[in-house]
Amino acid sequence: MLISVDLYTTLIPVIVTVLIVAVLFYAVSRDLRNVLAVSSVRRISEYVTLRCPTCGYVKVREFKVGDYVGKVDDEKCPNDGSSLVIIGIGKEQANA
Repeated sequence: MLISVDLYTTLIPVIVTVLIVAVLFYAVSRDLRNVLAVSSVRRISEYVTLRCPTCGYVKVREFKVGDYVGKVDDEKCPNDGSSLVIIGIGKEQANA
């Protein structure tokens, strides 16, 4: 049986288009998975360690812009009411 030329001119471009879309979808989804995997590892939390100079009470909180080691912070010690001093700044990777 002969298939008409019109069927070939319609069917072949459709098949080629579907194959191209499938290959592109696979490539994009693979790259997207790699990007998502890398971005989840790179989450970093910054923190500061504060200490009371009087009683030695220690507290850890998130880093704020303007923090530096030796800065007398606005936070007060819950034990004696002294101002807390920043004694360290650090970072840690958070695996999300």
